Amino acid sequence: MNSAGVADQSAPSDKSERPTLYSVAAPGTKAVADIAKKKIAIFVAHGMGQQIPFETLDAIAESLRAHDAALTGRRDKPISNTIKASPEKAGPDQWLQRIELKLKSIEAPIEAHVYEGYWAPLTEGRITLRQVMSFLAGAAGNGLKIARKTFKRWLMGEYRSFPTPIRIVLYLLVALATVAALVEINTVIVTVAATRTLFTQKPWWLTDGLFADLTTTFNAMVVTMTVFGASLAASHYIRRLKLPVLARRIWGWVTVLVFYLTVVAIILAGIALASFLFLHIRGNVAPTAELWERFAPSAWIDEFNASFDWWALVLALIAVALVVLSWVAVIIKGFIQDLGDRRGRGLTVAVALGFALVVAAAGFVVFRLFRTLQGSGSFMAAEHGIAWPILVAASAFARLVLVQYVGDVAIYVMPYKVDAFNDLRKEIKETVYKVAHAVYALRDPANKQLVYDRVIVLGHSLGSVIAYDALNRLIHEDRSAEPGEELNVVARTPLFLTFGSPLDKTAFIFGAQGHGTTEAREALAASVQPLIQRYEYRPAQWINIYSPWDIISGRLDLYDSPGAPIPPAVDNRADPDATTLLMAHTEYWKDSLLVQTLYNTL
Repeated sequence: MNSAGVADQSAPSDKSERPTLYSVAAPGTKAVADIAKKKIAIFVAHGMGQQIPFETLDAIAESLRAHDAALTGRRDKPISNTIKASPEKAGPDQWLQRIELKLKSIEAPIEAHVYEGYWAPLTEGRITLRQVMSFLAGAAGNGLKIARKTFKRWLMGEYRSFPTPIRIVLYLLVALATVAALVEINTVIVTVAATRTLFTQKPWWLTDGLFADLTTTFNAMVVTMTVFGASLAASHYIRRLKLPVLARRIWGWVTVLVFYLTVVAIILAGIALASFLFLHIRGNVAPTAELWERFAPSAWIDEFNASFDWWALVLALIAVALVVLSWVAVIIKGFIQDLGDRRGRGLTVAVALGFALVVAAAGFVVFRLFRTLQGSGSFMAAEHGIAWPILVAASAFARLVLVQYVGDVAIYVMPYKVDAFNDLRKEIKETVYKVAHAVYALRDPANKQLVYDRVIVLGHSLGSVIAYDALNRLIHEDRSAEPGEELNVVARTPLFLTFGSPLDKTAFIFGAQGHGTTEAREALAASVQPLIQRYEYRPAQWINIYSPWDIISGRLDLYDSPGAPIPPAVDNRADPDATTLLMAHTEYWKDSLLVQTLYNTL
């Protein structure tokens, strides 16, 4: 132990021990042992989705450690610590978790403490799929209202007009049509699957012809989405192989084309489903007639459906076999390892034999059922329409993704109308703000001086919107503080770093508070946003990292006056390595631009 009560970070004396990457500070430890010449805090707000506690802290810390080691050739062991916040605003019971880094740097040692504004549990289970889809449809509709007119926004003391490119209107029209088609598709899948599964007698409206038309439509959709998924997987592995950027971009345009075809297929499927349902139920169509035969020869349709059923079944069986084989390999490897332990050897053998008997019995039952189905001809009946269980599983997965990711956006982003999430939105803002304020206000108990000379603020995805709100509130309160109580937030913040940020999109779609907004209303909305009131209220740098392949993020052009120099205007930087369509939104963490930007500021 050293003089500060922290475990020594040198290599262990017993060379047989596996060295750990981290050490844990003793209770009450205030900082790392050897105080570096500079002390900087890094505050990060994570993005949407199921974020694991401390996942974002770990990503930032490990990226900085690796970059620092690559430059200096040395890598010290970080310390995970929990400290008590200063009681002014945080409250006497607030504790802060942080990772303490000692970066060697090229110029001088730097002590960096990484904090996180963790808000993910607050939104868990608080929104339904219906509310998410209503949010998406409302957002597209409101965006179209704004796009048809001149978009106006209160910015830097003026009520400015921003021209709306016609492509924005086209994007929103396609988005609205896609959302409507997805709602219809999901409704049909759930309704028909429940009808065919739960009821002994099918309803009168679900004729053989209608079911055949629905099956053909969904078979085509599954093929299209499978091709799109395969193109994304190929992009991911091309990136992992570190092929030249040109090759990745060429393949990226291939994925764009496939994505376009997938969106077209979804919209056409929505139109086809509505037409088939109306014509089969209300039209004068024979119960066994298939309307797809009006578009293609019956032999082609039958061949397509038969080929789809065969390949879908084969691929499903291969996937199951691969999963089973992987588990068998894990079990065998573990069994061999456990045989080396004399104390548990007998119990291991007994449990393994019991497990083998269970598997053998289950395999025998499945085999007999398979032979029975095959002998009775029911196997071919089960094979036909295999798209339906695939669609039910895909629909469940899509609902989970929409609720977990888009649901967070729907909860947090201030809508253009009154909604049910106002209190929850305030709770999220308050949670992140309290941590950010505690970091800025943290003082040394000995001399009551502020601990950090500088505080860097980061936000990823939706976290950039939350960090933007927290930083605005801190600056707003700082300017109205009593003399001697200021935190000097602007002067102490050398960098506000946003990446994968939807700030421009939310400002455009939700910035105008309803149809027919006025200058007075927009000025009031800007009154709580010092970052767009005057440039002197901004940190030294606001850097925004985005990717053209990321449909969530983009350049931030609605936060600066035309012709404003960089800085103080937003410095938009495209990440040249985030080149996977859609998946680029999470690739910033692994690319060099983000860590280099952060490290250079440190």
